[in-house]
Amino acid sequence: IYYIFTIAIFVCFSFSSLYAKEKIVLGLTGTVFKDDLKNFMDWEQYLEQHIKNIDVEIRFSKTYAEMNSLIKENKVDVAYVCNSSYTKLNKEKTGKLLAIPIFDGSDQYYSYIIAKKETPYQSLLDFGGKIFAFTDPESNSGATAPSYYMLSLGNDPKTFFRSFIYTYEHGESIKAVLEGFVDGASVDSIVYTRFEQKHPEQIQKLKVVQILGPFTNSPIVVRSDIPEKQFHALQEAFVHMHLDPYGKAILDKLSLSRFDVPTNQDFSNVAKMLEVIENRR
Repeated sequence: IYYIFTIAIFVCFSFSSLYAKEKIVLGLTGTVFKDDLKNFMDWEQYLEQHIKNIDVEIRFSKTYAEMNSLIKENKVDVAYVCNSSYTKLNKEKTGKLLAIPIFDGSDQYYSYIIAKKETPYQSLLDFGGKIFAFTDPESNSGATAPSYYMLSLGNDPKTFFRSFIYTYEHGESIKAVLEGFVDGASVDSIVYTRFEQKHPEQIQKLKVVQILGPFTNSPIVVRSDIPEKQFHALQEAFVHMHLDPYGKAILDKLSLSRFDVPTNQDFSNVAKMLEVIENRR
């Protein structure tokens, strides 16, 4: 009886192991527009449907630096990160490109300097002595690009403004300007467009006073030591997403055309800006 009982346990264990799902942690940061969170939950389901025997878990981080740490510590497998975050991961050899999102047919985006429409501001330099909102200390469009621009013209971002804040999400920076909490902000052009699509009456109250860029779109990355089988399965699921009815519906809701396999995208301008900023600290 003991022998039969032991075999039964072994068979049950082997059967459950055979069908055990592998967990994939998908990381999201302030790179995404919070109003789109429901669409990213659908994204999770899409990946589970198109990659056999995986269970996708979404993990949010408040800051870009936190997400980079989670990737380095193997607590996140795949993530939608800012291109400055990827630049640091690549430099440290802790992350690698998986896919490039294509927005409105382009793999490039910009940093928008925004203010209320009725204000006199015409450029970033007009905000001297004012209150300004950056997105995240490591956001390219929300901090790196405007900081580099100011430094290149001999202005220190730390002392140029009367005060500045970090909102940690591009949509929150837009709202901070709308509500008069700050005089201006630097935001991701893609998130600004998404906000315009969802809140057209609100965006009419704003203006883009300066455009910095272009820069390669914020990419999908994976931890550098992810197994090759997982890497290819994830990449295939992303780059074929626009060919699947469910996947295309999700992309349409996010205003994304598709995801492309990384080819000749250039992140060197972001790396240069980060180097200049680091040397000034």
